[in-house]
Amino acid sequence: MAKDDREPTELLPVLPSFRVPAHLARRFHQICLGVTAEILEGEDITPMQWSVLAAVLEEPGSAQSHIAKRLGIDAVTLGQAIDALEQKRLVKREADPADRRGRQLFITRRGSDLRLRLRPSMLAAQDRLLSPLTESERVNLLDMLARVVVANGSYARSGNGRRKPRKRSSSDSTS
Repeated sequence: MAKDDREPTELLPVLPSFRVPAHLARRFHQICLGVTAEILEGEDITPMQWSVLAAVLEEPGSAQSHIAKRLGIDAVTLGQAIDALEQKRLVKREADPADRRGRQLFITRRGSDLRLRLRPSMLAAQDRLLSPLTESERVNLLDMLARVVVANGSYARSGNGRRKPRKRSSSDSTS
């Protein structure tokens, strides 16, 4: 959906009972994904792949396991994102000289060019997103979010919050 095709939503205040971290974080995440997806439209890359590309650019030569941990995603999800990025020739994997089974990740020239081309749009979108805040409030918000994330890293496990598999009872196996 193009930016101008979005349906306007009524601006509703956040009710007091929804002024809790989980709800506000989920809504903020939803908004951030929407803004990112809008910019990536037509680029054949998802917001998840965009974040992987950014992580590889920031830490070239990192192992896949490191990037997965950095982004808080499981190895399978990261592997799928890397496969897609590699197919698009945006990243490449190389054997890790220190670990025969390991792979190091590097951004390609094409991947770097994409990041450079889209970065101004992403920064402008972040500015629009944070426009209700003053410059110092923006810095404070990001600092506070980073502190909360770092202090609570033990909860940032992939799959966290999903329902636990139901234990099978003896009656389940006879049906």
